[in-house]
Amino acid sequence: MAPRRRSNPARFPAPRAGRRLALFAAALLAGLLLPAAAQAQIKVRKADCFFAADGRTVIDGVCEFLTDARSYGVGGFRLATYDNGYLRDGVVVSVTAPGRGTATWNREPGGKPEDGPADGVTSEGACWTGSRSRVCAWKVGEGRPGFGGAPAATPEAGAPRAADCYLEVAGDVRLDGACQFRAETGQTGARGFEIRSYSGSKLDVVAQLVRDPQNPLKATAFWNGSSGGLRAAESLGALSPSGPCWDNDGVRLCVWQPGQPRGGWDRRDGGTAPSRDRPAEARAPAPPDTPPPPSQSPSPPPAPRDTAEARDPPPGTFLKLSFKGRCESLVMDGEDLTALCASGAVNTSVVGSPKAGFIFGTTDGKAMAFLASAKGLVAGGTLRQPIDELMYAERDQSTIKVKGTCELPNPMGGPVVITCNAQSTNSTYAVRFRTDGGKPVLERSDPK
Repeated sequence: MAPRRRSNPARFPAPRAGRRLALFAAALLAGLLLPAAAQAQIKVRKADCFFAADGRTVIDGVCEFLTDARSYGVGGFRLATYDNGYLRDGVVVSVTAPGRGTATWNREPGGKPEDGPADGVTSEGACWTGSRSRVCAWKVGEGRPGFGGAPAATPEAGAPRAADCYLEVAGDVRLDGACQFRAETGQTGARGFEIRSYSGSKLDVVAQLVRDPQNPLKATAFWNGSSGGLRAAESLGALSPSGPCWDNDGVRLCVWQPGQPRGGWDRRDGGTAPSRDRPAEARAPAPPDTPPPPSQSPSPPPAPRDTAEARDPPPGTFLKLSFKGRCESLVMDGEDLTALCASGAVNTSVVGSPKAGFIFGTTDGKAMAFLASAKGLVAGGTLRQPIDELMYAERDQSTIKVKGTCELPNPMGGPVVITCNAQSTNSTYAVRFRTDGGKPVLERSDPK
């Protein structure tokens, strides 16, 4: 990157820092990061999805379906599922020729699908199939013609509901009480189910049971292995049904309706109490003070949220989150500008799109935005956002390729430190910004 030219303050009067940040955010909203023709090609909707890779089903139900001819070719698309607004599983089919393409997917929750394993695929009706993977998408409710399997659940059928759960692993009781239950393909759980428990507002236990499609009396179970893990990726082995439970020599997984008597199914002989290093509320979320009658199922507890709004805005809504505070360090293009760092910061995003931005500025009118094209991952209450581009503005704007990360802890509980670090081929960009603890200002712009 060529050295930046110094501006002459007499010829180019510096705008106020807050105005520069506002203009930068407006540029993101106006679409200066993406040509208008390309923006028009991006469409997001819900679909009935199926994705399997290397012998394991990863997505089987309603998911986000995104088309972007500029990024994935004509007919290409991305399927994605989310946890609390952040990417969980994703797969991209990039079309390289009529009926032919490449499927790529993320190995870990929150990873960028485009950077994961790759498999050459060919189209078969609604599916794209390769030696390692199969990716399919249908309209919700139309069934799965030619697929040979039952249609996935509608959003209502697959919605989480309250339940009474028990999970014992190697003699250690990991969950014993209230939980959320979600059938993978309908309320009967004919193709498996997932259970979750929360410690306060934080995720604690996740366990998933997947039935053998050839033998419904056989299943394989997975769980997150430790409190707070986002994905049930650790195998619990093959399980067989036993009353309301599924078990093997070292594992027992049971689910009941709230208020339903457990009988003698809830504990193996010799089962121990939950580990002492885990808080009581993490081991067994307490049921409601007044248990509902067995015939009623209360509404499931709300999932934890990191935003200030309770209702989900429609896809395409532009969100701008403004912070006040103190800049502790600022490096632009390798130059330490901490002494000029402005007292404001902005986070931008678009609902239904992976694109996001973290914007910082100086008191003499410079600004830079760390830009993301893939959803981030929330771990321990902190958003970790991969960064792949940086926009720099002094007298004009320029965008360069970088590789880095921004981290944003939940800002609703007091002061937090926002950090961004990125490296281009020959320079460094970094910032450390401490918020004042006040509630950030959220602004919305309706979809165009």
